[in-house]
Amino acid sequence: MNTRSNDMTELLTRKDAAAYLETKGIRSSQSTLARYAMGGNGPQYALIGRTAYYRTQWLDAWLEEQLTPHSHSLAHMLQDQRGGGHA
Repeated sequence: MNTRSNDMTELLTRKDAAAYLETKGIRSSQSTLARYAMGGNGPQYALIGRTAYYRTQWLDAWLEEQLTPHSHSLAHMLQDQRGGGHA
């Protein structure tokens, strides 16, 4: 029995990858993922022929990288600018 094929994860086309991100609550499209790929700031992908393929773990890892907690809200920043810093 070949267990290697069981370890392979499904490859998603760019269209399917955008749909996968939508299930995570992230608005995305094929063209957005293509633009990210051209700019080098999107999720990892593999080219097979001229088609880009994504793995769900690559999409999840990229999404996690995008989640940067912010410690200040706009109200806090405006208060600090006005001299109303924290006590």
